[in-house]
Amino acid sequence: MKVYEDCITHSITTDSPLPIWYLMEDSGEIIGCAGLISNDFISRMDLWPWICALYIENSYRGRSLGKELLLRAKADAEKAGKNSIPLY
Repeated sequence: MKVYEDCITHSITTDSPLPIWYLMEDSGEIIGCAGLISNDFISRMDLWPWICALYIENSYRGRSLGKELLLRAKADAEKAGKNSIPLY
């Protein structure tokens, strides 16, 4: 939890395009999240950016909300000059 907290705090205070964190809310309640980070696979530092911490609350699953988070992350990756996001 501390690693994610530090990463989110850093993303708020930097001009760097990564990391980016996404929260999905419904009536003020967080129902989903995802992160777009520079790397998460130490042996392949050449592969970036990465999607991490993708989560949708159980009661909201099956509504394509995860897809919406992924599409937003993909658009932001393209803005940063990356045309693909590796998934492993």
